Amino acid sequence: MKQYNTNLYPFDSKWINIDGNNIHYIDEGEGEIIVFSHPPLASSFMYRDFVKTLRNNYRCVAIDYPKFGLSTASSGYKMNIEGQSRILEKFISKLNLKDIYILGHDTGGPSAFGAAINHPELFKGIILTDTIIYPISEYKKLTKILEIAGSKFFTWFNATTNFLVNATFKYGVRTRKLTREERGEYKRMFNTREKRRQITQMLFNLKESEVFMKKIKQGFETTLNSKPTLLIYGENDPVKEIGIADRIHQLMPNSELFLIDKEGHFPHEGQPKQMSQIIHHWIEKNCCL
Repeated sequence: MKQYNTNLYPFDSKWINIDGNNIHYIDEGEGEIIVFSHPPLASSFMYRDFVKTLRNNYRCVAIDYPKFGLSTASSGYKMNIEGQSRILEKFISKLNLKDIYILGHDTGGPSAFGAAINHPELFKGIILTDTIIYPISEYKKLTKILEIAGSKFFTWFNATTNFLVNATFKYGVRTRKLTREERGEYKRMFNTREKRRQITQMLFNLKESEVFMKKIKQGFETTLNSKPTLLIYGENDPVKEIGIADRIHQLMPNSELFLIDKEGHFPHEGQPKQMSQIIHHWIEKNCCL
């Protein structure tokens, strides 16, 4: 990919080199800073409608991690959640970002929250969307799902058929049908077998990253525990249905939980305007506390 569809993604692309990785990002608007961290099934592209809305009031910074979207990786880059967290940490440092609201989805959650735990003084608030902060070993159902995702057969099957991207259109986004242009852009992002293998590799890495996820859990129990925290999950998201959103909400004393009616694991594509409004009202309420 050389660029995103400019009809859908009308932003000025920026680039920065981090440890030999050529990182693509966008930096739109002014005001309180929101940094967006994406999952393995997407890139900064999934936040396009958030940025279109929120840049009127905020500075929106969205990154493509190495090997995803428009970013490329150095020969020595190891693609995993902890590696993405280190990239984001250095990215924030190079852009001299402070007083950040960090938003993370799926594996992009732990990647983002690792940076916040290491430098809590830089972060004003945490936004969790359909993500997890606990070791996968604490959830047998998730463990089984990720073992299947990382199996040789499923890795081959997804690389051959692009199953996960197509399934996301049908099951992950419930209240809106993506346009042909939007579906085409996601398919273009994962138009080779290698790119499709990256999805299953990152998902399985969530199970493998036991030590790192224990650090994330502990960070929310201690370092980040007093931070203003916003949780937005799809009502029918499997992660929400096994109780993770409620557990985090109970853990964080200064937290609010919103459920997106009838949505699945990707409410970002189903109801981006509703989610953006929730984020806007929450930041307005918390920014001056």
